[in-house]
Amino acid sequence: MTANCFRSVLLPILALVCVCDGYAMSRHHDGDARAWIRDEALCIGASETYEVPGFFSRNARLDQNQVELYAVQVNRPSTQAWEASLPPGTTSSTLQLRPDTCIEYGQPVASFETRVPPRALEPGIYEVLLQAGDQKHRRAWFYKRFCLVGSAGNWSVRDAERLEGTHEWRCSPPQTP
Repeated sequence: MTANCFRSVLLPILALVCVCDGYAMSRHHDGDARAWIRDEALCIGASETYEVPGFFSRNARLDQNQVELYAVQVNRPSTQAWEASLPPGTTSSTLQLRPDTCIEYGQPVASFETRVPPRALEPGIYEVLLQAGDQKHRRAWFYKRFCLVGSAGNWSVRDAERLEGTHEWRCSPPQTP
């Protein structure tokens, strides 16, 4: 009798734990990346918070954790634009992400190897993925889809928006003051 009672209590708890852990592992990213222009260069960085998995998911703050970057990827539709990462076997990064960190597109990152050389920037839709982890060995991946508008020396960044009912994206219209 006690064994049956124990099983009837334990099985729902194990199912709940599996469902919660599966959710955490199925996420594409844990926080939002940022893209902006600084001194005519495209900057890529991370937002201030990222979601950490667990029974009760919550947000962690970059400024309260040691979040080390280990890979950066920038893509265009159907094309990799740039990729750099730590060499295989490297256990820690020299680059800690902070809310004001600017990873300048195409520029060498200390201790990283370039996997895909940077392509020349063109107007259009881009995606960025920053792969990082914190001091508690929690994943901290940051993602953003955005639009680059203008031309070299006169770039601006805009949000990308999904066309309703499709899998297509477009650049959102400029904001009117």
